[in-house]
Amino acid sequence: MSYCSLALPGCDCYTLDDMIRPFNLRDLALIRRLSEQGVSLHTELALTNQLNPLRGALFSLVGGEFPTFVWKLEKGSAAGFIQLNVEEDERHARILYVGSDTAVSTNDRSPQINEDVWLPLLDQAVVEIGRRGIHSLVAEVSEIGPELPVLRRAGFAVYTRQNIWRLETAVASEQQPPIELSPRRPVDDWDIQLLYGNMVPRLVQLVEPVPPLQRGEGWLLRENGELAAFAYIHKGSEATWMRLFIHPNAHAQVDDIIAASVQVADGKASQPIYCCVRRYQSWLQGPMERAGFVAWGSQAVMVKHTVHYSTKPMPELTAVLDPQHIPASAPMVRQYKQKENL
Repeated sequence: MSYCSLALPGCDCYTLDDMIRPFNLRDLALIRRLSEQGVSLHTELALTNQLNPLRGALFSLVGGEFPTFVWKLEKGSAAGFIQLNVEEDERHARILYVGSDTAVSTNDRSPQINEDVWLPLLDQAVVEIGRRGIHSLVAEVSEIGPELPVLRRAGFAVYTRQNIWRLETAVASEQQPPIELSPRRPVDDWDIQLLYGNMVPRLVQLVEPVPPLQRGEGWLLRENGELAAFAYIHKGSEATWMRLFIHPNAHAQVDDIIAASVQVADGKASQPIYCCVRRYQSWLQGPMERAGFVAWGSQAVMVKHTVHYSTKPMPELTAVLDPQHIPASAPMVRQYKQKENL
């Protein structure tokens, strides 16, 4: 009996015995071997920490945040594994690492990824996370690398693009910003969410919530009681990762905000600082160069959904709202201000 959950052009069907399965202890040697020629599709964790897929796989045995799946062709030598990182909200996941037997090209170039292994891995990984109730799977790949066309074949779509900037700490330590950022407090979460919602395209918000603060820190700048900027900073063992959300009204202060964020992020003199700038924040490219950052790479953020979003109202909701002449798609409005005026 054959099985293939996606009708991919040129994709052979695989027997049920060849399907992906969760990692177990007998896969230790396989994970160790394939990790040496694997690739990470989660840029933040890959740059800030020394990834160890084998350690993450062991954590997955006790239900950790790094579910790991192995695929091995029973009647051949092809094998691979995929390791995921489940987000804090447990509705989204990222591809942390993919390891596989490589396919050596015939033109004497460097080894290329093996599509015969990657396609079934990606295919069944989506099936597995769907069973867990996870809505989408995200991967970050180089715009010119071999991974992008393979992910397209597996049904992933480009949701946005991003540039990664790098700053050496020797440059960062010389900066003396004229303003200071304040540490994030729980009372600030509503304003952070509002700033994020106003800056990030709705399509991207569906697959990526506010940066998870369980890994990093939040710093912000207020002006006249309003949130002008929010900086997400993750200090890892190898480097520091930074993302900036700056309100357009604070455009005149962007250089000072970047300098203040660098000062907060510059925790270890030996570590570089990486800053992720999405293409919808393209106006930050110039200020990043002025701050001493150097372009490190350009990437595509690719997503595949396990659920379909629908704007069709639920029958139960429509039955309640129709007598009140309110369309089911009407936005929710906070009413407490109206009550104060009564």
